[in-house]
Amino acid sequence: MKRKIVLILTGAAAAMTLSACGSNTSETEATVSETTVSTEAEETEEALEAITPSDYLVEDAEDYITADSLEGLEATQYTYTITDDMVQELIEEELDLYREETEVDRAAESGDIIYLVLTATIDGSDDSSEEQTFFSLGDAEYGEDFDEALIGASAEDELAFDITFAEDASDTTFIDEEWNGQTVHFEAVIESVCEVADPEYTDEYISENTEYSTLEEYEEALREALEAEYEEISYSDVLDTLFDAALEVCDISEIPDDLYDSCYEETIAGYTVFLDTTDEEVILEEFDLTEEDLKNEVQELAQRRLLISYICETNSIEITEDNYVSYVEEYADYYGYDSAVDFEADMERSYLVWSMYEAKAGEILYNAADITTEAYDEEEYAEEDLVEEEEYLDE
Repeated sequence: MKRKIVLILTGAAAAMTLSACGSNTSETEATVSETTVSTEAEETEEALEAITPSDYLVEDAEDYITADSLEGLEATQYTYTITDDMVQELIEEELDLYREETEVDRAAESGDIIYLVLTATIDGSDDSSEEQTFFSLGDAEYGEDFDEALIGASAEDELAFDITFAEDASDTTFIDEEWNGQTVHFEAVIESVCEVADPEYTDEYISENTEYSTLEEYEEALREALEAEYEEISYSDVLDTLFDAALEVCDISEIPDDLYDSCYEETIAGYTVFLDTTDEEVILEEFDLTEEDLKNEVQELAQRRLLISYICETNSIEITEDNYVSYVEEYADYYGYDSAVDFEADMERSYLVWSMYEAKAGEILYNAADITTEAYDEEEYAEEDLVEEEEYLDE
């Protein structure tokens, strides 16, 4: 449900990308140095508060859920082949991290990055949105017509133009869904135009910017990383299938009130990552949800948590405080946090504890399941997704 880590890292990357192009490196290094000294002087080691992980499980879960057997559940686990194209795409993503932007005193061209203040107003509406943003011209983030309107602009130019978007434009661009099928009036104040230069992809570049010495070593490491990532995706997906299958063979008499309440709070907290509000009415409106949609989401989470408690209870699964602390410290370090306390605060303690118990319960289901492996065919499943979407739209 939550992907806070992704949001945190994306936010940091965005902040770096939005820095003015052609910044003074020596000033930046001085600032970093001063900050580091200040931080080291003031930093004090914080410890995680005491915790009893088992307190989060539903006590006497067998009173609320019964199942004849959770063994032999059937599921298909997809396997993935890492292609040269996938490795090349990752190489290009990594190169983008080292690209250099140089502010130029000329009109913007395709391939440039243009920084601007953009105001958008839907035709016939009194409401408008204004943001300081940037676009990589040629990427067609708002469509090709939008990029064409910006190409040729220079710093300090003020532009005004209209774009009529297709009914399904948000499916292939990054526009707001409410712009679909609408004519939107844009006013743009150009702040700067930056030329982009990617680093030369050579052994020298690899040795200077990575822990590897050659292109061959680097690409092999990327391939291994992709293999590990897709193995994790494969396992995670089959666990979701197994939890769903397990719930189908279980009889749930009721959901304890305290479990439902905690799941409601966590579900709402997940939306606050995007909206910074716990107001249910605002959340429902912004995400185009009904009260029934939200209730079903909470109910599904509560049923899954009850099942996890049942599996852990019947299999005598125990997670100690030391296990929890090690888990939090490991992931805090992995995601680059200064402390486990900060990581726990961002992710929320209950979410982390339940993640640990879910991993344990999932392992039990997996080891007892009847798993069929099948090679993933991207084209085949893309067609299935399209059919399912069309059927959904026809309902």
